[in-house]
Amino acid sequence: MTRVRPHLLVSADRDLPRVGRRAVLAAGLGAAALGVAACSDSSSATSVQPRNLEGRVADDELPVDPSPPPVTGGPPLITGSFESARMGGRETRWAVARPNGVTGKLPVVLVLHALNTNEKTIFGPKLEMQTVLQQYVDAGNPPFALAAADVGRNYYHRRLDGADGGAMILDEFLPMLANNPDLNLSTERFGLFGWSMGGYGALRLASLVGAPRVAAVAVSSPALWADPRNFPPRAFDGLEDYQANSLFGAQPSFAKIPVLINIGSSDQFYTYTRQWAAGLRPPAAFGTAAGGHTNRYWRSVLPEQVEFLGRNLAV
Repeated sequence: MTRVRPHLLVSADRDLPRVGRRAVLAAGLGAAALGVAACSDSSSATSVQPRNLEGRVADDELPVDPSPPPVTGGPPLITGSFESARMGGRETRWAVARPNGVTGKLPVVLVLHALNTNEKTIFGPKLEMQTVLQQYVDAGNPPFALAAADVGRNYYHRRLDGADGGAMILDEFLPMLANNPDLNLSTERFGLFGWSMGGYGALRLASLVGAPRVAAVAVSSPALWADPRNFPPRAFDGLEDYQANSLFGAQPSFAKIPVLINIGSSDQFYTYTRQWAAGLRPPAAFGTAAGGHTNRYWRSVLPEQVEFLGRNLAV
């Protein structure tokens, strides 16, 4: 049973940082120009065994308190939970933000969270995506809602414990959003947004659902590994799991889906992300600037991402 608890929040617009000029890179660069060998050859991938390079590869998310401080900015946050069969019967929490001053049914962007975070992190004081959304709507742009659900450390695909965060999002959370009259959301077409682990997840779900139902996908610092010998067990349960769920080779699925990728030039996933984006036809919008795998960088690009998602949802 879904439990809905509305919370009225106070605007914190004054805290929104300026967005500096960013170079927009063409994502259609050849893989050779990237100086990194592509790993889409499944025959070569099966001849190696994955090595645990956890000590050599930085974690794909900063240490973040899984229980962030109360949300204090932007429009109201509606929260609830449901028992998820796709997550092994776990009580799964969710949160939805609708912009103030808007009535009627709204399209929705599914927000997929990073490792060591949860469904409320994107709405917390370090990111405040709902405040960015409110500013976008107040400027006269087409409104939409944001919706996030907690997948823990699942990485948005089926794991050895039987839990599948990706299936939970598509098979349980999305229908719940459509069928809850208190939320008044349309899910016929939806957008996807994610950062780090959630960036990978947003791209993976977009590749599964495809256009035209996925209106657009925007990601920050997606956690991508191109080398089948170099991925951590937190992301994949072994080589077979990696081969089944890696996004390398899935680029043709995005031929009709608008994609925006933002990543800092010093981010640990920068090379792999550029390598993956080089396989997209047509090219994705690819934005980069000085910055790392940090909340500060992710917050700085949210206005661009919200505008991109809103523009494509309104088409």
